[in-house]
This record gives sequence, structure tokens and C-alpha cells, in this order.
Amino acid sequence: MVESITDHSISEFPQTQSLRRGIRTFKPRRSRITKSQQHAVDNPQALLIDFQYEFLNWPHPPTPLYLDIGFGNGVSTLALARQEPDSAFLAVDVHTPGVGDLLSELHKQEITNVRVMETDAIAVLENMIRPGSLAGIYTLFPDPWQKARHHKRRIVQQGILDLMHSRLTPGGFWHIATDWPHYAESISELFARPSNTKKWSRGEQARPERAVTRYEERAISEGRAVTDFHFLVG
Repeated sequence: MVESITDHSISEFPQTQSLRRGIRTFKPRRSRITKSQQHAVDNPQALLIDFQYEFLNWPHPPTPLYLDIGFGNGVSTLALARQEPDSAFLAVDVHTPGVGDLLSELHKQEITNVRVMETDAIAVLENMIRPGSLAGIYTLFPDPWQKARHHKRRIVQQGILDLMHSRLTPGGFWHIATDWPHYAESISELFARPSNTKKWSRGEQARPERAVTRYEERAISEGRAVTDFHFLVG
């Protein structure tokens, strides 16, 4: 199978306001992309949305909208979309091979309630999502940024927490899963702050019904327990 290399740089992505300039919650990487993945990216059949500095007008007519941040190869996104065919899902990731995988499966399975973006999800939240418009946000297995000096890059931090809260509807949720205990502890501590308990009802739950990704399978095989959080906007 023919493969090529994609190589994004930080400068390709739009600036964000919720983090200090130059700080991102992801690390661009050189990624091998197959011919079939590239074909799906080049022929998205209206499933791929470009970043823009104006609010998103999809879905239409209005229907519950969920945001899936960092979807990997799209296994979880596909499962969610099949489970809730009357809801809409916006899936955002920065890595082209995964975007290609998801687009390809959306075509094959004829799933029409998902749109895909290849960009920084924080910029999407800031510029394209109307306040109070999301029914839920999924962030499954975000980069834990394990070194202390890199914690400023974690997606679960106060500035982004406030951004998420502003974009969710009353009763909306943020579902987070991690396989790193220290990250789970950090998440618990952040949501336990008095200023956050006034805005969120927090819950650590047993693993909900969702697809098992290759990443999660590897984490379990390496002996790392997975912690799921489900935080509701009060």
C-alpha cells in the first residue's frame, strides 16, 4: 500500500485565546498516510468542514449537537453516531491519517450525522460554536502531558474548563476518559475547586457503554486502569 508523510506545523493552526500564545493541547507529528486515507481526505463528499471565524450553521434543522475532541481513528465517533442517529456530531482532530480513516468509514457506512474538522478544537470552540449550543463534549484519552513543565498543555485546565462551560447547554456534559492516574487526580482536583463545584456537578463513573479503541486496548494490556468522568453543567 502506498504511503506518504504528512507534517503539520503549529503555525498552520488558528490562534487560540484560552491558552497563552504558542501553547497548544496537542503536538503536531509526522504521520504516515495511506493512499486510501488521502483519497478520503481529498474527496470528503461534504463531510469535511473548514475552519472559519464565524459560528457554525450545522446542523440544520436544529438538533442536539455533540463535539468529539481528538477522535483518533474515529472508532468512538462512529459508535456514538450509530447509537444516536437523530443527533449530530462534530469530530475534530489534528492528524490527517485519522481524519482519513473516519471519513472513509462515514462513506462506507453511509453515516450522515457526523461532520469532521482537521484543526485545533479549542479554536473551533472559541470561534465556531455558539455559547450554550452543545449538548455534550467527548474528550476520550487526551494527551496526559506527563512532565510537570508540560501540564500547561493539558486540555483539562481552568481556562478551557470555563470555555467548555460557556458552550454547553444547561444540563450538557463533558465526558472525559484517561488511563493515567495522575491525570485523573488532576481532573478530580480541578473540578473540586469551589468555583467549579458551583457550575458543575461532578461524577466519576464506571466505564460507560462506548467503543473500545486501540489506544484503550493497549492501555489495559499495559496494566493502566481507565477512569471515566461525566461532568454536568448545573
